[in-house]
Amino acid sequence: MPKLSRLLGTVAAGAALALFAPAPALFANAADTLNCGDFQYQEDAQAELEKNPADPNNLDGNDDGVACESLPHRPKTTTEKPTATTTAPKPATTTKAADKDCADFATQAQAQAELNKNPADPNRLDADHDGYACESKFGQPTGQVKVKPSGGVDTGDGTSLPSENDTALVAGGAALAATAGAGAVLLVRRRARR
Repeated sequence: MPKLSRLLGTVAAGAALALFAPAPALFANAADTLNCGDFQYQEDAQAELEKNPADPNNLDGNDDGVACESLPHRPKTTTEKPTATTTAPKPATTTKAADKDCADFATQAQAQAELNKNPADPNRLDADHDGYACESKFGQPTGQVKVKPSGGVDTGDGTSLPSENDTALVAGGAALAATAGAGAVLLVRRRARR
């Protein structure tokens, strides 16, 4: 009977070792799936860092908020405007459109329509650049969000996703159950021997 106890103890220890030994490598690879070499441009790595500011991929090695600083930046595309060639200068009789102020409008809707015609806002109808014209005269919009969120739906708050923790919990629970089961078998066998 003592040989059986030793055998069961060895099997239980081996089972626990088999369950726990690969766990660190498994979880290290799951958390660190990307590195700077996986990106062609710094902006792409920055977008990945902004998805999860906790930086599980260690894209921001010096914690300054800038990912993969050694990568090149995406080339800026420039659009060349065609130049018109004229043989004769235009006469100086052209009239400039009159500058409009918030006082020139009876309603906010009229001011908004003018702002929507030219979002560059040459008339300075939108002083705080929130897309809403003449707030100083007509007041704040009702029901409009003052601070616009940035990022997509999956932006989140920077905490870990539940799926990352679920794998660790399942593996830990399975290892604990196997160890507890092996211990229970040993205990029953020892009590039966007495």
